[in-house]
Amino acid sequence: MIRDKVSLHSVNNVQRLDIEFEYPDSGIIVVTGRNGVGKTTIIKSFGLSAEPNVFSKTSGEGVLSEESQAAFELSGINPFSFHYNPGLRAFDSKDSIPNGREVVAELPIPYGVRFQQFSKVAKYDEELKISIASNDYESATNLIRFLSGVYSSDKFDSLLATRIGKNEFYFILKDDDYYIREDHFSSGEFFLIQLYRLISSGAKLILVDELDVALDAVAQANLYSAIKPILQANDSRLIVVSHSLAFLSTVDDGGLYYLERIGGEISLEARSFGYVKSDLFGFRGYDRYILTEDSVLEGFIEFLIRHFSIDCHYRHITIGVAGKNQLKMIVDKNDAIEIFTNSDNVLCIVDGDVFPDLVDEYEGPTKILSTPVDDLESYIYLNRQVLLNDIELPLHKESRKVKQASKQYWKWLTNDKDFSAEQLYRLIVDAEGVDVAPLVEDIRAFLGR
Repeated sequence: MIRDKVSLHSVNNVQRLDIEFEYPDSGIIVVTGRNGVGKTTIIKSFGLSAEPNVFSKTSGEGVLSEESQAAFELSGINPFSFHYNPGLRAFDSKDSIPNGREVVAELPIPYGVRFQQFSKVAKYDEELKISIASNDYESATNLIRFLSGVYSSDKFDSLLATRIGKNEFYFILKDDDYYIREDHFSSGEFFLIQLYRLISSGAKLILVDELDVALDAVAQANLYSAIKPILQANDSRLIVVSHSLAFLSTVDDGGLYYLERIGGEISLEARSFGYVKSDLFGFRGYDRYILTEDSVLEGFIEFLIRHFSIDCHYRHITIGVAGKNQLKMIVDKNDAIEIFTNSDNVLCIVDGDVFPDLVDEYEGPTKILSTPVDDLESYIYLNRQVLLNDIELPLHKESRKVKQASKQYWKWLTNDKDFSAEQLYRLIVDAEGVDVAPLVEDIRAFLGR
């Protein structure tokens, strides 16, 4: 498992922040959070390796002090740190600093390299014309593959590339040697090309602020999967900042980090999409909220509402948060600042194995209920000889740990055996109907008149 550690002290609006990024298999970390919490400060701190004056050039005076420090322990790179130098009025370091082939930090508007490419393309227009006239170009195969993956379109199949000095430029050739330069594409298409330049640069660690600038919803939803193979081909890892709900929803488990202020302290920790969506975007406009510990239980609650024809007088939403700890944090936040609504209109439902600890740890007013089984996925896995006796066992090697094996089995059933989650929920209800009934009545009372 690849890990990067960063420690910031008295840098801009960050008084103290210790970060440990643990990368999923995709090699992509996505950072999100409310405006002004410090996301851009983190990206700029990585930019110190290329430009020690990055804060004074982009944030003005007063963002650093004599206590300012930034220390890095990056995988595959010798540790290095920066300290404020009052003589330079900027950060300084005596360590060996990684070069641009190792760490690349792309800043937001208007400082990033992406936003300077417009003028560069125009500057080389005459050389571009010469390259076209002499047929000195080739198909931009890899970029075409990337853009096609993002847009699900063949619009860029005729995209060409030419090299002028150290620069490579892209264009589409029309009749009579007329051409469309990359800076004449739509803003979203242009910035995607600049993103491609960054992620295919070969740098070991790449950071990009405002990743999804100017992209439409479809492109945002496809971007994550389109980036993955390029990083893998270059043995690179990526940290990006985004606020796009469509993009955040596609991030692999463990790859979404949420920057938030809790009790006056700033923290950056891996969070579930449900947690981030709840806290960052909120769900205003609903009368009732049901919070659960994961998406499987979220689906089970909605199944119970449909299966038992519960009359939902109040408009509701069920949200799977991911894990007891994050669920408790969301419930505590709602109790304190009503990110959803007042606590009387919130119901928390967890599996039986989590219920005792949560009830013991939680001291607030929100009502907490339990399902009749310890864990939905484990229930199906442990009872499969009875519930699914006509289904052959999977060929893959199963984990010795029940929790992990049950999750793999559930995924195998729903992905490879074409079982729907609803079929599995029905098996549980049919087998545990007597014990399910009290939970159904509690939900009915919560959502009814």
